[in-house]
Amino acid sequence: MLIDVNVSLGHWPFQMLAPQSARELATHLSAEGVDRALVSPVGAIFHPDPHVYNTPLLAELSDEEALWPAPVINPSLPGWEGRLEEYAGAGVRAVKVHPNYHLYDLAGECGQALAASLSERDLPLLVQMRVEDERNQYPPLQISGVPVEQVQELATAHPELPIICLCAYLPEAVQLAQSAGRVLVDVAFVETLDTIAGFLERGVPAERVVFGSHTPFLYTRAARMKLDCARADGLDTEAIGGGTAAALL
Repeated sequence: MLIDVNVSLGHWPFQMLAPQSARELATHLSAEGVDRALVSPVGAIFHPDPHVYNTPLLAELSDEEALWPAPVINPSLPGWEGRLEEYAGAGVRAVKVHPNYHLYDLAGECGQALAASLSERDLPLLVQMRVEDERNQYPPLQISGVPVEQVQELATAHPELPIICLCAYLPEAVQLAQSAGRVLVDVAFVETLDTIAGFLERGVPAERVVFGSHTPFLYTRAARMKLDCARADGLDTEAIGGGTAAALL
């Protein structure tokens, strides 16, 4: 089973994204061999209250068995605890944060509080390290990636919490995957010659790596080819493709 932990749905002001509906997204991912996907709302990145976009996402994905909602939480807002309780009651398998867009320190007070609540509920935390490569960002809107050190500090404080870092660059991903706690990284922004084998050869444990395509910002097939063309141990690619994610989710 191929599980994609890094998929989004919605409109982005700086890029024409497709597909634009849950049905279209499910059809597209199935055609690319993805069996299950964690899906978050794009609109929640910029809206003052992510709940405005989480609610319709939960409703839209309810008819798509292959698409698992991963709502966005902004723990710097008042009332986020109630939102988390609502999402947990709806059976979500993970939640996502965008600390760099929502302007808080992931290792600060609000991030620590969220991590503690997720640990109590046995819910993994998805940290979107970046949405776009900084070199391709709209010039008046330059957003730096989430600092690796903040993730590491949070992981050290909450060693039982699975933290899945999405869209980390190769050097960041190596550093994160060797961190204390239960930090994992996806392969969406990891690029090198024979990506999977080259990544693992840098001392990254296969059990710390999961499949993420960053669909629809990036091509799903490009991420899939990292697995299909990998000159790596079959057990490692199976774990990366879905085994590790299935155990967490």
